[in-house]
Amino acid sequence: MPNQRFPKVEILSIAPHEIRFILSNTDISMANTIRRIMIAEVPTLAIDLVEYYENSTVLNDEYIAHRLGLIPIRYQAPDSLSGGDVHGPFLPQMECECDGRCPRCSVEFELDVDFDRVTPERPENEKDLPLTVTSRDL
Repeated sequence: MPNQRFPKVEILSIAPHEIRFILSNTDISMANTIRRIMIAEVPTLAIDLVEYYENSTVLNDEYIAHRLGLIPIRYQAPDSLSGGDVHGPFLPQMECECDGRCPRCSVEFELDVDFDRVTPERPENEKDLPLTVTSRDL
């Protein structure tokens, strides 16, 4: 068979959340295929529902929701956290047995930034500048 591929994978190390390997005897398309499969199979957390109480900015709601969805959300295993907020392992919403959203399949963030409330605390030379809002404000 012409153009048959026999890629070689050499595993360097395996850890609970990481594997190191060398992929050889193949072309870029095969490496890209494996990369895409690995990305698709890794569960991720993302903001997918945004509710507004008041948006007084010049940016429309859809733009802000899209930008919030791009914020990377880090996940820590429940056994590494302390406090009463941990309800066991986090589940994808489709695998959860609840009817909507619960602490096992969703996380709630609140963003409450008011330019008029923050401005008096800013230095005099920054009072008229736009207010920068980052993921730390969530």
